[in-house]
Amino acid sequence: MDMFVYILTVSSLPQILQDDMGTSESANGVVTAMFGVGSAVGSVVAGILSDRVGNRRTMQAAGSLLYTAAGLVFFFSRHYYQVLVFRLLNGIASGVACTLMFAALGDVYPASLLGLKVAVVALCNNIAYTIGPVCGQRLFDIGGVRGPATAMIALSIAKLLLFSTAAVDSLSIRESVHSQVPAAAHADSAECIVSTPHLWVASAPLTSDSGSTVARAVSAPSRHEDKERRLVETLGVDASSTDDDVSVLRLLTRLPVIASTVVIVAIIGVQCMLEGIVPLHLRDKLKYTDSNGVTFVIIGVAFTVASPVVGWAADALVERWGEHARYYLMLAGSVAAMPALVLLALAPSYGVMMIGYVMFAIFDMCAFIPAQSAYGDVINRTTSNAMARGYGLATFAWAAAAMCLPPIGTALYERSGFVAPAIGVSLAACSVSAVACLLVIISGYRSRRRRADQLRRCTGSAEPEHPSAS
Repeated sequence: MDMFVYILTVSSLPQILQDDMGTSESANGVVTAMFGVGSAVGSVVAGILSDRVGNRRTMQAAGSLLYTAAGLVFFFSRHYYQVLVFRLLNGIASGVACTLMFAALGDVYPASLLGLKVAVVALCNNIAYTIGPVCGQRLFDIGGVRGPATAMIALSIAKLLLFSTAAVDSLSIRESVHSQVPAAAHADSAECIVSTPHLWVASAPLTSDSGSTVARAVSAPSRHEDKERRLVETLGVDASSTDDDVSVLRLLTRLPVIASTVVIVAIIGVQCMLEGIVPLHLRDKLKYTDSNGVTFVIIGVAFTVASPVVGWAADALVERWGEHARYYLMLAGSVAAMPALVLLALAPSYGVMMIGYVMFAIFDMCAFIPAQSAYGDVINRTTSNAMARGYGLATFAWAAAAMCLPPIGTALYERSGFVAPAIGVSLAACSVSAVACLLVIISGYRSRRRRADQLRRCTGSAEPEHPSAS
């Protein structure tokens, strides 16, 4: 519903703005940026309030009311400023919905299952992305602005009823699961914690061959000690403080979170920019009028097919190699997107351009799904109740991308044509994304080498002086 409401007006907005309201083409980028402003506000507020109040479902219902308000504004819009207000309210509601939706997944699922669950959400979003523009254009042809506005209002009311009557709060599920699992099982299954005076060491996964040797050196940490080690190691915070002290800014100091944020800003920013300038390029250069929204249908199908495959692959890689495998997949997606964008930009015909666009959609998923999953990994490695704040940061990154790159893309398009934003801006963004992933990979490799050396020193010490020492 969230994606359907968002994409419902994308194909008709250029016609509303340029033909009906007489605005310039750069107005398309401003409208997209206004949606990003709203998403940024909604994500931050929803993340902080949801973690502090300890409730996801009620805030989702409140977000549905904001969708209804946005639909009413759009229903009566006749001027450009009203479209801006509509997109602002729509963005706030979307920021609330996306933040709490992904936070609910992070509340319930561990790292080895989180990728596919994120992909399921992406799959549903992509189905809506595929059919939304066609439905929106048909409704606009039938009833003008009031056609898609009525659909938005109806969907918002349906969503409100669903969350009010059928949904179970994810934090209740999380609490129920944790109450059934022994405290010792809450530790990360991919780590062996070795206790020595003033030293905590995390090793590689235990195997049947190494378990008997290492287990003799393992002493079970107390619950407070385990919490302190995890908060300091993963977030760099003082565990003597309350869980609520793990702020968004503190999360943003961790390299894995920084890299995931950069990837989302880059890859989603390019995607949003292309949504604004591809229809203009089709009309001006290729003389192709996409009145039925076929372009978005094709791209939506590519997203839909790619998302579950990427999600399954991400979970398989994490299960086999550990959570750092996500960053290899993100790196591959960022790099592979570059030649696809070049093909998209330089294509001499609509068919060739769509080949490049479809390739970009597939590699976009390769970067986005593991990046979105990484926030849950980081939070779940601690005992902090900061899941919604973590995913609020992810949604804020998406909003920042929608605010920054689309206006830049439309401004460059007006001045220099399609190639400058499609190649120049897009390749720069993908390069920054790839570098961020490389930094995490290099840092993780060095960290694992250092922990392995420490573990060898701990377990390879001289024979104990008396039997009780073992």
